[in-house]
Parts: sequence; C-alpha cells; structure tokens
Amino acid sequence: MAAGDFEIAQGDVRLKVEGLSRTIRALSKAGADAQDMKDLMHSIGNLVVRAAKVPVLTGRLSGTVRAGRGKTKAVVRAGGARTPYAGVVHYGWPARNIEPNEFLIEALNRERSDVLQALDAGLEELLRKNKLI
Repeated sequence: MAAGDFEIAQGDVRLKVEGLSRTIRALSKAGADAQDMKDLMHSIGNLVVRAAKVPVLTGRLSGTVRAGRGKTKAVVRAGGARTPYAGVVHYGWPARNIEPNEFLIEALNRERSDVLQALDAGLEELLRKNKLI
C-alpha cells in the first residue's frame, strides 16, 4: 500500500482505501481551496469529538477534546497545558498501574461508518465544485 492508503478490518468486514493522498493532491493542483479541505477534515474530526465519552473526574479533560484543521487528515486532540495528563488517561501508564481508557479510539470505532460516509460525500462535493467529475 502507498502512503496515505489504509485498511480497516472489523470481524469479517474489510475496507481498503487507496488513492486518498493522490486525490487530495489532484484537488490541490486543480485549484481546490485549501480552506475547503480543512473545513471537510474539521467536520469529520468533530464527528469523533461528539462521540467521545471522556472520563470525568473534575470535568476539565472533557473541555479539551477538539478537532484540528488539517488539510490532508482529520485530527482529534485532547489535553493541553492545564491538562497534561490526557495522554496518561487515554493510553495508560503501566509503570504506575494506570489502565488505558481509549475514549478517542472507541469514539472513532463507533463513528467509523459515518466518518467514511462524510469523507466520501465531502470529497465528491469538492470534486464536483472543481469540475473534476
């Protein structure tokens, strides 16, 4: 598989995405507005943000979950200067007997079909807008 391609396997179902990086490059060359791509990726990230079931002790961590604005990928982040423990909560810390609570990965797994549908619809809309299809 080339860079940017990925494969998802869940039970008996397999999904393979090829050519996403090439499609995004072609859109850029054709004059697709970078802001359109950022908006699409941000909206996809927000699907995962809304689905995240963040563990609550003080409530501070839940306020830090946000979607980034990447041009070529959807990114979801949690934590910051006031919540440096976000990575420990999510990934755990075996040396301190802290079990992981992979709330972002679980949210992505729950929303995977919606994420892929939004990506497909958004790319199709950008292709049509730029008269590539």
